[in-house]
Amino acid sequence: MEQRSIHRDHGDLHFFSNEESSSSNIPSNVYEYFQLVEDGKFPFFNNTQVHVSAMKNSAGETLLNAAARLGHHEIVERLVGDIDVEETDYDGWTALLNASHHGFADIVRTLLNAGASIENPDLMGWTSLMWACYKNRPEVVDVLIEFKAHVNIVGEEDGLTPLIIASGRGFVELVPKLLEAGAQVNTSDKFGSTALIWAARKGHLQIVQYLLNSGAELDAVGMQASSALMLATRGNYIPVVEALLAREPNVNIVDYNGLSALGIAAREGYTEIAASLLQSGAFVNTVDRFGNSILANAVRSGNINLVRMLLERHADVNAKDSEGRTPLHLAIDKNYSDIVLALLEKKPNLELKNRDGDTALLRAI
Repeated sequence: MEQRSIHRDHGDLHFFSNEESSSSNIPSNVYEYFQLVEDGKFPFFNNTQVHVSAMKNSAGETLLNAAARLGHHEIVERLVGDIDVEETDYDGWTALLNASHHGFADIVRTLLNAGASIENPDLMGWTSLMWACYKNRPEVVDVLIEFKAHVNIVGEEDGLTPLIIASGRGFVELVPKLLEAGAQVNTSDKFGSTALIWAARKGHLQIVQYLLNSGAELDAVGMQASSALMLATRGNYIPVVEALLAREPNVNIVDYNGLSALGIAAREGYTEIAASLLQSGAFVNTVDRFGNSILANAVRSGNINLVRMLLERHADVNAKDSEGRTPLHLAIDKNYSDIVLALLEKKPNLELKNRDGDTALLRAI
């Protein structure tokens, strides 16, 4: 899963009150209050010109937000009764979102006990639970689940759920917590990708096993019109492929390019995965939307062992691609002499011509 872009840089902040409109009128002590919070010291407010709840820095943070972000629990406990826990900064971040993101479980509990809304999202539509899953904060996840966070919340922009996030990022400790709390295993994101598809794409074997044991749909198709098996094959994640094959998936699903899992393995030269797919009933003579046969893809990879394996399974030695080239044409063009010999052993039709009218033997001259 791609790194999610967030704007959480609070360096070199300038402080002001939202009751003051001109920098020349900023009370000189407001900066000091935020500096004390930054330093983990509790500020006293006896002589403030502005009420504590009105103080904000240039990111729009209240003192409570800043304390929650920095993990200063004692300060949060002192401020929580004076500042609205739902107040947000300019990115839509509440104190609870900050504490969840940074992994401060004790502060999360304090804020929730003070009435913080557990489902308030940021401007991108992510809740505290989603951020805790993204940042791998198991203790925070425990607290949020205890306080009945919606484990099946769906991101407004991306369709991601906490389970998809944790699965895609490989956080083994979080996935069973979410499943036990009632996370729906087959919910998909906006591309149709389920938690299983994400976990398989990244090669997270233990998570794949958790999801399969929890009823994950084996043949769901998501990103790139691919199944979990196809994505695990693309990544050469052999243990994940074996775990999926043990559940007897449809090994002949094709993606938007017409490639099956075996077609992908052949193109990449993955002999071990190809052998497992063939053993599981993969069709050897399918053709992708560009006219490439599985044997042609294997020839292009230069893997002689894979080519021999496909030939033993009766791959069509005379299949032509969209340019009229046979596997023998391709092997000769690539100067793969060992593959040329293997193909010749299968008595290919030497009279077949490519789109330019050349036979394979003519290409060899």
